[in-house]
Amino acid sequence: MTKNAIPYHKTGYFSQLIIDYLAENDNLSSFYNNSYSIEGFEKQISEKQQSEDVREVLVNSLLKQYNGFSISQEVQNNIESLKNSNTYTITTGHQLNLFTGPLYFIYKIITVVNLTKELKQKFPENNFVPVFWMATEDHDFEEINHFYLFNQKHEITKSKEGAVGRMKLDNIESIFSQLDETLKGRTGLEDVLALLKKHYKSSNTYSQAIRGLVNELYGKYGLVIVDGDDKSLKSLFVNSMKQELIEQQNIATINKTSTQLENLGYSAQVTPREINLFYIEDGLRERIVFEDGVYKVLNTSLVFSKDEIIEELSNHPDKFSPNVVMRPLYQETILPNLAYIGGGGEIAYWLQLKEMFHQNNVTFPILGLRNSGLIIDKNTFQKNEKLGFTVLDLFKHEDDLIKQYIKEGSDIILDLQEEQKCVEEVFNDIVEKAALIDQSLQPMIKAELQKSLKSIQNIENRLVKAEKRKEEVAINQIKNLKEKLFPSGSLQERKENFIYLYLVLGHNFIDQLLETLKPFEKEFTVLSID
Repeated sequence: MTKNAIPYHKTGYFSQLIIDYLAENDNLSSFYNNSYSIEGFEKQISEKQQSEDVREVLVNSLLKQYNGFSISQEVQNNIESLKNSNTYTITTGHQLNLFTGPLYFIYKIITVVNLTKELKQKFPENNFVPVFWMATEDHDFEEINHFYLFNQKHEITKSKEGAVGRMKLDNIESIFSQLDETLKGRTGLEDVLALLKKHYKSSNTYSQAIRGLVNELYGKYGLVIVDGDDKSLKSLFVNSMKQELIEQQNIATINKTSTQLENLGYSAQVTPREINLFYIEDGLRERIVFEDGVYKVLNTSLVFSKDEIIEELSNHPDKFSPNVVMRPLYQETILPNLAYIGGGGEIAYWLQLKEMFHQNNVTFPILGLRNSGLIIDKNTFQKNEKLGFTVLDLFKHEDDLIKQYIKEGSDIILDLQEEQKCVEEVFNDIVEKAALIDQSLQPMIKAELQKSLKSIQNIENRLVKAEKRKEEVAINQIKNLKEKLFPSGSLQERKENFIYLYLVLGHNFIDQLLETLKPFEKEFTVLSID
């Protein structure tokens, strides 16, 4: 397997905000705490404190959450170690996508596991636990009810409302029938289906399925899985939720930060609300709003006075669910966490939250961009070599790639840049002569020059078009190549499912990725199977 590293800014798939963040642009320094570096972690360790009481609740809750699941010794040791003041977590999280959803789900956890290993080498006196935070309380079912494999969508229908983590996996059998048809005849089909069927069954909830699968994939590396939909854990967050209900200060703080980012030319990723909490019960997750002097749960008949909702929060903290704005604060309140590892969109919205953390007296974590990758199977790699493209070429637009191939492969020079230069020189001479006679003629001459250059460009396009007709087979190969590696014009990691890795790299694909991807590499990784 050959590894190529490409600077993120050369891929064309990452925002300027992320490019600037990776470059530690001074404009962004006020929006985060410590840098994503060994030096930054040294500072973060000295700043992050967690009480024994909070650690005790966390450990007890985790042991209950793992009840009924096979737990590795590595996971057991890591959970127990969280009682100790010298143990810290490195966290990533994601929605409960069907069969883990897009490939970057896998890369996120790879980054977290590898980062804890490197930190242990640098700071051997401390312990570092990789954590996966399950977004069990999300209610955007349409975002998690499907996955893509070989650019084919597989999805199931909703049978219940509310938090997705509590939903049963109704209709899951239909997905296995679809998969069997999609993968018919492929080596490894039986193994991957057995793995998925072990955890995805109609009697399980989405939370149980994803915990079981992720635990089986990463348990031997000590990954600890946290479900925030937990009464004991939420009891640790009651004060912050109470403040959100009564004072509603976070919206102004975040909006101020968002405006500062927008003034620098960046776009805000999240929009806070006056109250950034949901009310949650089985089959229900709806926003809490304050209207006409009372607290209402939207789309229900539930209404609370101030005293009533505070009493409800005290007695049933599990019925209150933080939204995308408050979830990071909840996470950092209950975990002895040093860093959050996420994708570009996640890093962008975390940068909106630093001042909110400061206002709530919670340490803001280091923000790390997860590893990103493109896997090129052997057959595709050979086709790319035959077409004569470099790995970096693959990131070009399809039309540009075809034009490059046509021009480089043609017996005739299709690039008319030299001819354009010659025409420009002729017209420049004419301009100089005209200036001696009548300078008012210059605009007309320059306009004629632009017409001539445009005509040459049209001729070049026609030459390329004619050559394309002669190279129809190769052009179709290029189109198929781009669609396979960049399905629907997107990065492979944002579309394809981990099943693709399982089939291409084998059942030990995680070991291979752990060996290849490095957490502090600030480059996009392309792995070619040659």
